[in-house]
Amino acid sequence: MPQTLSLFHPVWAQAERDDVARVDEQMARGNFRTWAKITSHVYAARERDPARRVDRELIEQACARLGPYP
Repeated sequence: MPQTLSLFHPVWAQAERDDVARVDEQMARGNFRTWAKITSHVYAARERDPARRVDRELIEQACARLGPYP
């Protein structure tokens, strides 16, 4: 998934592969629509603070905006 995501959107090129794999396992579960939502939230956070690195904390904040996940 990390390689595919970096092709999908450049914001994922800076993320640690382990962080992406963890989020995919726990939240996205290979669902590209969920990844698109996470990407949108990460991108919005980076728009507000362009110097912010795409790290585990930022990814978790983006995932928290998804709401409850069954």
